[in-house]
Amino acid sequence: MNRILILFLASLGIAAAQDDAKAKLMEAGQKAFPTCMACHGQDGKGLPIGDKKMAPSLAGSKIANGKPEILAAVILKGIAKETQDYMGIMAPLEAAFASDEQLAGIMTYIRNSFGNEASVVTPEEAKAFRTQWAEQKQPMTRAKIEELEK
Repeated sequence: MNRILILFLASLGIAAAQDDAKAKLMEAGQKAFPTCMACHGQDGKGLPIGDKKMAPSLAGSKIANGKPEILAAVILKGIAKETQDYMGIMAPLEAAFASDEQLAGIMTYIRNSFGNEASVVTPEEAKAFRTQWAEQKQPMTRAKIEELEK
């Protein structure tokens, strides 16, 4: 009985620590989101410009909710302008999110806002993604993103 109680209390402590870490990342991401808001809008659904939008919706986005390494690549390296579907371009934001904490915060915020429910991205994971994409010098192409999504 005592062993079960100890395990239960330990699991509560772990859950509380995870919730606290997520809350800190969400707060950091919310503070950083104005950088994204210029194109994606305050509600994350894409800022309307006439009959088009500046950028696609983050709500329900396959990139936002999918593999976090793809979202990291898109944020860090941008997306090549291959179509006229949107008015804006996804510019590389490596300098805007220069620390691993900033990158983890914005990724966690996007993945858990606008109706999205995806895993938290830790600063350690953000660092690994930054290393993974360090040699990528050009913006991501849609073909490359689709290949990575498989």
